[in-house]
Amino acid sequence: MPTILEVVSHAHPEDFRTRTAVLGMRVMMLLILALVVTAYLNGLITDLRVWGPALLTFLAVVLLTLLQWTTLQHRWLGRLLLWLLFAVVIASLTAAGTIPELQSAVLAADLAVVALSAVMTGLIAHTTISVLVAASYLAVALTGGERPADIIVPLVAVAGVSLAVGMLTRGFRRESRLATERLETLKAREVDLARLYDVSTATSAAETVQEALPVLVGRIGQYLHAQVGALLLRDPHRPYLNVMSPIWTVGNALEVDGYRIPLRNAGDLERVYLSGSPAIFQDIDQDPDVHGLLGELGVHNAIAAPMKVEDRTLGVMVLADKVDGTFTEDDVEALVSLSTPTALAIAQLERIEEAAQTSKKMEELAAMKTDFVSVVSHELRTPLTSIIGSLATLTRPEFQPADEMARDLLDSARSQADRLRRLIEDLLIVSRIEGRALPTQHELIDLEALLAAALVDIPNTERVTIECAPISLRSDPDHLQRIVINLVENALRYAPDAAVEVTATESDGAVTISVVDHGPGIPAEVRDRVFERFTQLGPTSTRKQGGTGLGLAIVRGLVSALGGTVRLKDTPGGGATFEVWIPKAPPDAPSGQHKRSNDEE
Repeated sequence: MPTILEVVSHAHPEDFRTRTAVLGMRVMMLLILALVVTAYLNGLITDLRVWGPALLTFLAVVLLTLLQWTTLQHRWLGRLLLWLLFAVVIASLTAAGTIPELQSAVLAADLAVVALSAVMTGLIAHTTISVLVAASYLAVALTGGERPADIIVPLVAVAGVSLAVGMLTRGFRRESRLATERLETLKAREVDLARLYDVSTATSAAETVQEALPVLVGRIGQYLHAQVGALLLRDPHRPYLNVMSPIWTVGNALEVDGYRIPLRNAGDLERVYLSGSPAIFQDIDQDPDVHGLLGELGVHNAIAAPMKVEDRTLGVMVLADKVDGTFTEDDVEALVSLSTPTALAIAQLERIEEAAQTSKKMEELAAMKTDFVSVVSHELRTPLTSIIGSLATLTRPEFQPADEMARDLLDSARSQADRLRRLIEDLLIVSRIEGRALPTQHELIDLEALLAAALVDIPNTERVTIECAPISLRSDPDHLQRIVINLVENALRYAPDAAVEVTATESDGAVTISVVDHGPGIPAEVRDRVFERFTQLGPTSTRKQGGTGLGLAIVRGLVSALGGTVRLKDTPGGGATFEVWIPKAPPDAPSGQHKRSNDEE
């Protein structure tokens, strides 16, 4: 049975079995050495119970090395020597465990021995060694006068390590066995696919089974010098063999839509399907009534082979009327070698068709999800607006409660209601962006005034500075303001103790708005997905800073709707800089507006 190291490596299993054995022996030597060092530190190095077992273990390892134990480990003698090595180590630890000062170190060594036994031995040997280790520790503890209550925890630890490592090793071994089986299956398929290479190249352009079948049968028929070829596939719902249309003939194609054969019939092709064995049929035209479909085709001789994928038979492949004589056993073998990869190709095409249908359904589900979010967001906005209005009314002097705690609760409710409003608005915008239904209303904008207005609703903006020359552009003010707000809030959230700079410049018919922070910056592993939905800097930072991870996704969607681009750069000295490029006129306007290319970015 393979060891755990064999599972996690692609090298030959026998090599790793040897490496595992050598590594285990070294670890055991280190255990004894650590025990000797502990005894030395406690002034017990001269005790016979320490150096005697240590010397015995050393001699046992040397003896195993001289006997070239690694070459014998797969025989009964090698397994016996392994048992002796474990017995010597357990005996050594038992002797050292009688010294009270070394009992803690012995317990740690016992746990290591249990773990090593799971890696180096099989299930029965591992269980036996675990029982011996537990019995050894129990005997030493009881003879040393330990109370039974003090022994329970160490024994439970030994049992837990034994069970956990044993189960883990068993799982790895099972996966190794399954992986080996799958590898063997893939190798067999590789041989079949290599044989079918010439045939499969003719079907590379086919997208459906109906397109691929005539090409497959025609190429195989030409390869085996047949004049007629047909495929019969098992009906997935009823016990029939469906004759796939068209039936290939030399220079012609015979359409047979709707032709099927009940499997209860005793015809030639039904027997090939049910038995799973290929067959040769001669002199069919002499008694066509007993040959079913072959007799109806009017052929003289034929061969048929079942098309199998793993343990499933998809149908039967038939070739008839060989040009240069009669079919032979070599022809049967060739058909069998080609029918299996053909079945694999058909199964793969069926999976592609199913995947395409599934993809279409997933797109429909995604559209339904977007519509659902949009509808729910709309429906939530109405009651939430009433709630926010009612809370705002309660804050008026004539309605404010006299109790200070009630006022604090009222302020908290207003804050959370406003937070919920922002979340609903974000979800609504995201759903509209996904559905490509985001409306834009372009009008003339004073950019300096818009930047100043964007900061009004943001708390803690005393750290934010604005540098903007007089700039006018035609764009959607709501979208542009939302872009600025999201970028500034993002900078304030992740750079809480640093200044944030908002600058705007114009050049070549476009405006560039930069939001610069001097915080920790964006980690390299997040940069490629920073504009995706629900992407945040990490679990710890997310919980500390808050947020939903929708802000930058909304920024990218809004910027795209305005015909612009957004990109992330490093701030010199540390931090992150988001640059938004917006045309001074809408993308469909007749002005000289143009979109910056990727090279300019």
